[in-house]
Formats: sequence, C-alpha cells, structure tokens
Amino acid sequence: MFGLKPEVIKLFTPFFQYTDGRLIFRYGNEVVESWAPEWHRVPATSEFWLANAEHPNLIADLYISYSAAELLCFISQRTFLLKFPEQHAFAAVGLLPSTAQVEALKSSFPLARWHLIFDANLVGRIADAAIATWYMGRSVSFQIMNEQVMITYCDKSFVVDSGIFSLSRFERLTGLRAGMRTHKPLRGLSSFIELQFANYDT
Repeated sequence: MFGLKPEVIKLFTPFFQYTDGRLIFRYGNEVVESWAPEWHRVPATSEFWLANAEHPNLIADLYISYSAAELLCFISQRTFLLKFPEQHAFAAVGLLPSTAQVEALKSSFPLARWHLIFDANLVGRIADAAIATWYMGRSVSFQIMNEQVMITYCDKSFVVDSGIFSLSRFERLTGLRAGMRTHKPLRGLSSFIELQFANYDT
C-alpha cells in the first residue's frame, strides 16, 4: 500500500479507512484528510487526527505534523521507532495549526516529548517555531518580506534571512527553550511524502 512498511500499516490500520484507492483520515467527526499517490487533500480545521493515543499517560514521544499521511511516511522510513509502539502517539493538526490545538495536545500528553514533522520549506520551518512558542505559552507572529522573516515574539522584534530560518535559529534569537526535536527529509526534498514516493513506483 503506497510502499508503506507492513508494520506501519498494521499499527495505523485502526486509524484510517481505505476506499477507492485512497487513505481517509478523520479529524473529529466530519473533517477528513484524503491521500493517494496522485491526490492529497489536507484540511484546515480546529480538530486533529490522533493515532495510538489510547493511553496518553504512557506516551513518551508525540509526533506531530500537518498531515496524517506525512506521519505514516515518516514512520515507514523510521521503523526502528516502532520497537516499543505503545510509547509513541501521532497527531496531525491540518494546514493551519492553532494555539488551541497545541494546548489540547499538551494537556492530553503531559509526559511526552514532542517531535515536529513539518515540511522542510519555509512554511514548515515557521510552523515548527510557532508550535514550540505556543507550547511554552508565549505569543508570536511572523511576516515574510523581501526574503526575510519578520518575527514579533513577546512584543520584541527580530529579523532573520528566510534561507537560514529554523527552530534552532529562532530559539537562539529569542531565548526560547521548548525542548522539541524537528525531523526533515534528506536528499533536499521538502516532505517525507516526497521521499516515500521517490522510492515507490506507483
């Protein structure tokens, strides 16, 4: 199935539906993400998709992305993480992550270390910084202008070149220390979905 590893399919099968050649992931009761090799629709929603989260107090690592499909592709290329699957949970927040989503996940998984699986492009790197800031209960806004990222963080202003912006750079600028890890695909690709299909003949 789309080149996903069998152990990944086994773990995630309770959390998606396969219909008409597509995987369907439910965010709440009504909103869905739809994914196939030639089609990917991700919602913008206040809800989120959760997997493997039945025992939140046992979760040591929470993997968060904009997309459930991105999480499946990430784990399919990191199957060593499934040695102790009961310690890992997965959440997709859609195209427009929000403070409310971050607060809800933080409350639900009080012991988990957060891993951010967002695109390697500038939008994904800004999402990393925004989520880390919200997790720490602080305010932030971003503007992109003339290949620079204009940051307003806790009423202070910062500027950084867009080409070198990252969560690490953001934390050095602002002094934020959220303790989160970001994961980006190798080979110059933007997403783990791209990396998955680079190795899969549809």
